[in-house]
Amino acid sequence: MFKHHFFEIKKIFTKADIFLIIFLLILSFVSLYSFSRNLSRKYVEIYYHNQLIGKYKLDKTQVITVDEGIVVEIKDGKVRMKESTCKNQFCVKQGWIKHFPIVCVPNEVLILFRGKIKKEMLITR
Repeated sequence: MFKHHFFEIKKIFTKADIFLIIFLLILSFVSLYSFSRNLSRKYVEIYYHNQLIGKYKLDKTQVITVDEGIVVEIKDGKVRMKESTCKNQFCVKQGWIKHFPIVCVPNEVLILFRGKIKKEMLITR
């Protein structure tokens, strides 16, 4: 019975199809593993004009003024762009984020989530 089903599948799929399916399954599992491993975010790095301005813990509520009119807020393990001087305000409309980067292209602000942190890594202004 198993042989019969195997030959039916073999008629429908070519070797390339089966290879592609196996490859995509492996890629999915690797991506899922990598993503779940990276969920333990501990701090954020804030870049302004391609320069690192600070690394801030996510477990501490704080408001960071990047520049006049550009304000980032950290609270309850989440980050948001509280204020921005950009025209469309897309970064502000994004709201609170837990895992994915926040990018404000006109102001050249980038907020990245990172994992493990050492005390000497923290930069505060």
